[in-house]
Amino acid sequence: MKRILMVMSAVAGVLMLSAEMPRSEWHAKVGDCALDPAALKATIAQLSSADKAAFLAEVNAAIEKMPGSDEVKAAKFLAANRAAVAGAGAADRAAVLAEVYATVPPEALTVINEEFAKSEFSRPSTMTDAEYTSIVESTMAKISQRTATAESGAVRAGFAGLMFIRAAGSAADAATAAAVAALPSDVQSDAKGSWFPSALGQNGTPTYDPMLAPAQAGDEPNHALVVNLTQPQTLDSMLADLQAGRNVSSGSYGSTMHIVANGDDGTIAGISRVPRDRIANSTISASALSGDPADSGTYVPNPYYTNGRGSKTGTVVDDEGSGGGGGWRPTPEPGPYWLQRL
Repeated sequence: MKRILMVMSAVAGVLMLSAEMPRSEWHAKVGDCALDPAALKATIAQLSSADKAAFLAEVNAAIEKMPGSDEVKAAKFLAANRAAVAGAGAADRAAVLAEVYATVPPEALTVINEEFAKSEFSRPSTMTDAEYTSIVESTMAKISQRTATAESGAVRAGFAGLMFIRAAGSAADAATAAAVAALPSDVQSDAKGSWFPSALGQNGTPTYDPMLAPAQAGDEPNHALVVNLTQPQTLDSMLADLQAGRNVSSGSYGSTMHIVANGDDGTIAGISRVPRDRIANSTISASALSGDPADSGTYVPNPYYTNGRGSKTGTVVDDEGSGGGGGWRPTPEPGPYWLQRL
């Protein structure tokens, strides 16, 4: 029996390796994937861990060569890199995120850091300050290591730090300290005294100029227009993947935040919307409702809180507008604590 199990394990390993797309095949798909986020997401999921970052780097290089206005290109960068981090898988998500900040032009990172903070890497209300700070420290170390070999690497890592600070909520001070500490020593004072306060509007009108100037970046795109050009999609917060290195689609942070990246329901373009039937958090970041990154540090009652996660017991209710048939409301059932499965 032991020998049979060993053989089965070896066969499974061979099948997994054979399922990975060879470089010659994914290299031919770069152009198409740069134009089609859905194709990109499907393709990157089939690559080996070593190839995922290389593939994204080529996609971003292809987008940079495309014609179009600053806003059109920034929208392409946002859509492509959003698809990349979603399709990367939990184990490779941190490495792919580092590649985002290492290969997207700094002027487009002005949009990406804000949108990622509101959606892909938003902080669930159930995550403690200590847990969040730990994620920032470990992930910023990986990002800074990757961007160290990229042009304007310190500024690029600074944009990643801004993403975490925007999503930090009550852990903003600790996240700022962790982000600054991860940057090269020669820019830490600039980041703490100028880059971050200016970008966050702590000293007046928000501006990225102190970061874009040393990077000799191109023109900053109009953020509202970029988001409006981006196709709407439903997104899960993948923040916990950065620490746990696993799929957290059930019973942990990843299942608690679904956000539409564009206003497909008549709201102002770019403002995040939380579907009523998918939220399990009693409080959420105010930025999820207002669309204003400045509100990321404030947590408010969740108007869509259902107080339930779909247990097998429930009660029959007669909901207005349900077509006369009533409905079934599940009895609340607590999910497992996220560290329980490590």
